[in-house]
Amino acid sequence: MKGRCARVTTRIEGATSNPDSATKLQPDHHAFPVQEVLVARIRPEGGLGRKRDRAGHRELQRSIQRFGVLTPITVRRATDESGDFLLIKGQGRTLACRMLGMATIPAVVVDDEFAEAEKVQQFLVENVARLKMRPVDRALLIQRARQEGEETSAIAARFGLSASTVRRLLAQLDGATSNEVEALRAGEVSLAMHAVIARHVEPSERPAVLAIISGLSIKLKELEALFIALGWQELASLGENLGERIVLLDWACRKLAELPSGTLRERFRLLALEFPTALERDDHGYLVVAQ
Repeated sequence: MKGRCARVTTRIEGATSNPDSATKLQPDHHAFPVQEVLVARIRPEGGLGRKRDRAGHRELQRSIQRFGVLTPITVRRATDESGDFLLIKGQGRTLACRMLGMATIPAVVVDDEFAEAEKVQQFLVENVARLKMRPVDRALLIQRARQEGEETSAIAARFGLSASTVRRLLAQLDGATSNEVEALRAGEVSLAMHAVIARHVEPSERPAVLAIISGLSIKLKELEALFIALGWQELASLGENLGERIVLLDWACRKLAELPSGTLRERFRLLALEFPTALERDDHGYLVVAQ
């Protein structure tokens, strides 16, 4: 299917009430070892600043004063040859160390590629509850959070959804192909329309079905009724390589889109009157509806 390529590359981690507590998505300390970095050489990375809860920050200061920094911050080297480090994660810890007069802080110095992914991740962690995002973007972020090991209940709480809704979205996107994600992200098919397809069509067949309905003015109820009326699963016996049933679905969807407006019953009655009785191959060997 043609369209803009879109990949979901951000990683999501669970939000925590304690900014100094360890999370399960810390940078790989084997690839990026921890080292002591001068606090005075650390400056904020653009786009990651946030307001701090004063009471919570005082508690963090007391914790660091007593136990030290338990979780390293994440930084990358500035590209302006100043010798500074750009702060990716750990604003609260860094500020607390500066206020306590500590000279150094344990830090993981990551490369630029990792830093960009981490920056996007941190932005999402801080702002996901406030972002106005499309349903498909939210669904894909939920899927990624679950793939990273976050519990369903935690995901539901963070996105303000019920656990059953999260499970439904995860089931819908389970096994989704790159073509499906591409179509969803590009707006070629809505999340609700994809849910109908996911209920009736196996993952391996969905790209072909998405290619058929893309751009056609077919309603959700009509597509659902069409799968049922065609007996989609039973049509598998027509051929193991899709073939006939894909051609039949393509014909039915296009014919349905051309029919005059009316009730579902009226439109399907007109569709039935023109339903083909046979398929044939054209001059190029492709299956088509017999004229």
